[in-house]
Amino acid sequence: MPATNPLLEPLPAPKPPQAPPRSSVLPKLLGLAAVVVVVAAVAYYLASGRQQQAQKSVVAQARTATAKLGTIESRLRVTGATAARSFANITAPRLRGPEGNQAMVLLKLASSGQMVKKGDVIAEFDPQSMKDHQDDTIAGLRDKENDVKKKIVQNELDMENLQQTLRVAKANLDKANLDFKAADIRTEIDRELLKLAVDEADATYKELLTDLPREKESQSADLRITEIAKVMEDKHVERHEDDLKRLVLHSPMDGMVVLQTTFRSGGDQVMLSVGDRVGPGQPIMKVIDSASMQVEGQINQAETSTFRIGMPANIGLDAFPGARFDGKVYAMGALAVSPGRQQYYIRNIPVRVQIVNPDKRVIPDLSASADVLLGRQENVVTVPAAAVRQADGKDQVEVKTQNGFEKRTVKVGLSNGAQVAILEGLREGETVRVD
Repeated sequence: MPATNPLLEPLPAPKPPQAPPRSSVLPKLLGLAAVVVVVAAVAYYLASGRQQQAQKSVVAQARTATAKLGTIESRLRVTGATAARSFANITAPRLRGPEGNQAMVLLKLASSGQMVKKGDVIAEFDPQSMKDHQDDTIAGLRDKENDVKKKIVQNELDMENLQQTLRVAKANLDKANLDFKAADIRTEIDRELLKLAVDEADATYKELLTDLPREKESQSADLRITEIAKVMEDKHVERHEDDLKRLVLHSPMDGMVVLQTTFRSGGDQVMLSVGDRVGPGQPIMKVIDSASMQVEGQINQAETSTFRIGMPANIGLDAFPGARFDGKVYAMGALAVSPGRQQYYIRNIPVRVQIVNPDKRVIPDLSASADVLLGRQENVVTVPAAAVRQADGKDQVEVKTQNGFEKRTVKVGLSNGAQVAILEGLREGETVRVD
């Protein structure tokens, strides 16, 4: 039997594939679909659970506040300085004498904060130099009075001499006339001479008669000039007497003294005191009515529509942090003013807020603030201002529910910056989202 190689033997032909039975494929497809459904259900459950967990986490982490019943006050702060509505400025006198432009030395001075009555002496200046000058003017007045007396006596003497000369001239004229009557027994030349004597005496007499009124007018004018010089010197003395009175200052009203400041050598600014030198017209103090204190400030012109005269206010002083005073809007400016070059296009309106119950601590030029009450709403639902948002031009809040926060449109009222009144759309006790 010959040997054979099994590797060289032909391989059997492959069998054609046979389709699996229909009854065995359908169960596998149904099983696969069931698995997909189960997986999808599990994924949805897990996703919804995570969403609910996320919502619960958001609700838990959100900052909330509870709507409460309360009172809302809307106020606007006016800052400025205190000032007296009724006051009198006291300045150094302007003197009319030759030394009127010179500085004056304070001899007496009321203390700052001192209460004075009308007519009380509040300041006095050193009068010595003026008294010395007044003594000179009085001596000059006496000289002028003596000049008038001398002029009167001299005029009387001159007039008497003139009258005597006139009488002599009249006597000469009469004598010449008598001599001329006897001219018939005289020669022709003598008669001419007598005629000339009469004419000369008559001319002299008439000339003296004409000079008499002119001399009287001249003497009267000279006397008037001397009298005017005397009157001028008299007025000079009166001016100095008036200036001496001006050196003593009296209070024009009842009130409190507030001294002004001055600059010393070195640039230090201090209050005036006895011994200081002040110039004519320099302010030295104010006498204020302490019952008429007010806060003078400014508000933006856009805020004027909310302001009304008579609105109440709470007033505080920076110098006395614990002090509070009642006030009311007393006056508003009619014209807008500019706050300065840096804000040229901004316009403010001056406002004065009267302090109703001031005490001795309220003095002028203290920095102050007045919180003016613009409106008040009582027994309204209030929430933090941060809880109210605007959407599509409407005010909304997010109210906490079992399913999270829901947006709700509300009607707001007054706001004080921190709290806002909700007039409609929210009830007391509901919780709103703040952040």
